[in-house]
Amino acid sequence: MARMYPLFSSSSGNCTYIGDEHSGLLVDAGVSCKRICNALTERDIPENAVRGILVTHIHGDHISGLKVLSKKLKVPVYSIAGNLRLLEDSGKVWEGCELKEVSSTTDVSGFGVTAFDTPHDTPVSCGFRITVPSGESCAVCTDLGEVTDSIHEQLRQCRLVLLESNYDEDMLRNGPYPWDLKKRIASSHGHLSNKDCASELARLVKEGVYSFVLGHISQHNNTPQLAESCAVKGLSDYERGEDYLLTAARPDSTGRAVIF
Repeated sequence: MARMYPLFSSSSGNCTYIGDEHSGLLVDAGVSCKRICNALTERDIPENAVRGILVTHIHGDHISGLKVLSKKLKVPVYSIAGNLRLLEDSGKVWEGCELKEVSSTTDVSGFGVTAFDTPHDTPVSCGFRITVPSGESCAVCTDLGEVTDSIHEQLRQCRLVLLESNYDEDMLRNGPYPWDLKKRIASSHGHLSNKDCASELARLVKEGVYSFVLGHISQHNNTPQLAESCAVKGLSDYERGEDYLLTAARPDSTGRAVIF
């Protein structure tokens, strides 16, 4: 049975493992190689189970551990063409790293990987829909200022979706960030608020998506409790545990696996 392990999920670092103890994929490597490997070991996932690393974009909280990790694991790095060029040109991968483009649906050791563009304040940014060998699909979709129709179309095909619930609007407005940064976060190329996330969850539940993980929760402008409360409120027409399952990812390696 396939599982999603949100190993790290916050504005400080992101890494998600999808698969089981035999094979799987990592999405992003935004903390150190040591921390990622320790988190896998804590879940009885051997390092040789990782068949590839998918990269959503080149911000540090998504690739800070990539160079060392990809060299240690000796696995290819996958993304859309623009990201691969940026990674190579900026020296963010080791010189022997195999870079592979995700175009259309790409087979990665039996996992079907589809990339979709996400609106974020970086030259190239994407999310991933992943179909595991048993046929179920999940998605990792963070770092986006809005949910476009094309993004929604990818998410609605999934059994499980990890969706960004980055900030609480009041906490961001009244928080310590400078005005320019607040404006960027709340823009259409920034991050999803709790309310925006909850609105998309309601659309997805209506269309049959069953399980959700709230991810990339800001440690300065949000809390897991606020994100979860807002999501549940937005899903008030549905019965939690019956119509949908919901959990909030943890920023560190203490998060639980989600079966799908």
